Amino acid sequence: MTKSDLIHTLAEECGLLVPHARQIVDRMFDLMMDATLAGGFEVRGFGVMETRMTKPMIGRNPLIPDVEIVIPPRPKVVFRPSKEFRDRAIKTLAVGGRKK
Repeated sequence: MTKSDLIHTLAEECGLLVPHARQIVDRMFDLMMDATLAGGFEVRGFGVMETRMTKPMIGRNPLIPDVEIVIPPRPKVVFRPSKEFRDRAIKTLAVGGRKK
């Protein structure tokens, strides 16, 4: 499902005009991003989005294996699905549900 699909589904199911549904979806994504960057947010029954810092690492250029490159720590976004989400995914996908 794409963002456009989400907007059109929301408009159809809730009886909204597409521009209004687009505003709602855009604002929802903005709120989710802001909350995630501010420390994380949780939607009960869906999951938790939070930011974590990666550890500093040593990298190498395959063309010059002698030279080590220090990769500094950086923030990354992590999603942890809720138990209900995991159980539903296992039940849906294990029984021959949707595949890509």
